[in-house]
Amino acid sequence: MKRFLQLILPLTIIALMSACANNHYRPQPRDYSKFRQSNPRSILVVQPTNASVDVKAPYAVMAQTTQPLAESGYYVFPVVLVNETFKDNGLNDGAEIQAAELNKLQKVYNADTILYLNVEKYGTKFQLINSVTTVSVSGKLIDAKDGSILWTGQKNITIDSNSNNNSGLFSQMFNAVVNQISDKLTDKAYKVAGAVDDHLLTANHGGTLLYGPYSPRYKAPENSDSTQQ
Repeated sequence: MKRFLQLILPLTIIALMSACANNHYRPQPRDYSKFRQSNPRSILVVQPTNASVDVKAPYAVMAQTTQPLAESGYYVFPVVLVNETFKDNGLNDGAEIQAAELNKLQKVYNADTILYLNVEKYGTKFQLINSVTTVSVSGKLIDAKDGSILWTGQKNITIDSNSNNNSGLFSQMFNAVVNQISDKLTDKAYKVAGAVDDHLLTANHGGTLLYGPYSPRYKAPENSDSTQQ
């Protein structure tokens, strides 16, 4: 019996510590009070900053933001025209654009909110028998009038080309060569970026934006709760 207790006691302590850790890191409900008070109708998406090594990353992410935001019930300023306007004024990358004074952006666009994004990871890494594509984006939505933060979020998606491949080693190596050629001809990360934008910016994906006034679900119960997951 004593030997049994000596064996079971450490396991019990580990289990209790694990339970406490899970409770400690359990996601807390998100407070949307500032978001609802601001009640935005329009969103100005500016060029993302880029922490990845791929110069295409900001444009790939920015180009695919309109659909999830519009489907969530917001007017989105045309991202191509907005970016060209910045270029015409000598602002050519995300860091310069996001450093622009808020009152100047407000005078030009009269937007309710501004969406700032940062591309943390973007691209495909080729290994011996597979390729791994990762896109990671973080963002914040601010009130264009006073600069207060209404929402923040982050999404990461990684896709392994061989995640569902149970074929033999030769077939895997052959497929890896084909995938590398295909991925270099077509930017696979672009499609993944679209999925990241969709999960990050579509309303009612846990912890994302609330529905906007142009959505039929604008007055739905999930938009009226004081907190959301």
